[in-house]
Amino acid sequence: MEALFRTVKRLCYAGLDSVSLRREVAARVVPSLEFDAHAFSTCDPDIGLMTHVVADGIPSELASAYLEQLYPEHCAQMTIDMPRQGTPVYSSIEHSEKTRSQFSAAGMHCQVNASFVSGGRLWGTWCLMRAERTRSTDARARALLQRLVPHIARGLQSSALIDRGAVTPPRREREDGAGVLVLDERHRPLVRTRAVSACLEDLADVGLRMPEDLPLSVLALVSRLRRARVDVAATLRVRTRGRSGRWYTMRASFAEPNEHGGRATVIVVQPAAVREIAGLLTQLYDLSAREREVVAAVARGESTKEIAASLGVSGHTVLEHIDRACNKIGVRGRKALIGKLFFDGYAPVLSQDAKQAG
Repeated sequence: MEALFRTVKRLCYAGLDSVSLRREVAARVVPSLEFDAHAFSTCDPDIGLMTHVVADGIPSELASAYLEQLYPEHCAQMTIDMPRQGTPVYSSIEHSEKTRSQFSAAGMHCQVNASFVSGGRLWGTWCLMRAERTRSTDARARALLQRLVPHIARGLQSSALIDRGAVTPPRREREDGAGVLVLDERHRPLVRTRAVSACLEDLADVGLRMPEDLPLSVLALVSRLRRARVDVAATLRVRTRGRSGRWYTMRASFAEPNEHGGRATVIVVQPAAVREIAGLLTQLYDLSAREREVVAAVARGESTKEIAASLGVSGHTVLEHIDRACNKIGVRGRKALIGKLFFDGYAPVLSQDAKQAG
């Protein structure tokens, strides 16, 4: 166990992208702890909604039940609440009879969850399961995951930064407009535009095939929307990153009811505009809301006086926010701050364009 811990810990700080990190960690932990199946998800750090899954061995009937019932009704909130209560490693089947029943029906009688929180935000979750329950193995699994949680959380947070080696779509694809997907009440596609098909292919989960080849993130977003109070959350929005390294935004809302009262769901999927990337990156560096505002203003080229007037604070306060942001991002001064955001966010795109032009 100690050698396994050291190996996984090294992976967490190896600068891997989120898909590679999850695959490499799972390849070592899952067989060592004798699990039969697993689903390793990244999450939108602002709302906790899952965005991409790397999985293996998940029965299709369990995946469907999880999406349509367990995740929106039980598991989504549990993944957020448990680490807040100081329990990042737990078993959802021990806290929910319905969850236990669905897992048992799929032949899975042992199950362990881990929620990965860093900087107060949820970056990912991991569900591991096996058919047989073994007390000694279960105890070892929980003990190891408990030690690994802070390291995996930090690894997932770091991997969410757009890495410089990311492969980005050609310029023509990046400039396409938003893609539209319309699903009926049973999650069957009614409309699927060409633009959305390209996005969904990039967002496809690894090791998990769902009906109509829809990513789990899309289905989870729709399931959450259908269980939300319309007057409170008529539209849900989530950010996610595809296997190419490109950021996307997804928005789900209801269409008008038909003559039977049923409502289709409209999902708009769109590659994040270049101007949005700096904002995404500032959130990934654990900046506070006010620090993000100041950094965004700095990136726009505003002076200290202009920022202070816009936010209604003193110039001294603005400078303090800039200093704290620089410390968190690991740079010194405005130019270095803008440069860091530029190279983390824009350089991969420009680099890929240069290669294609050559």
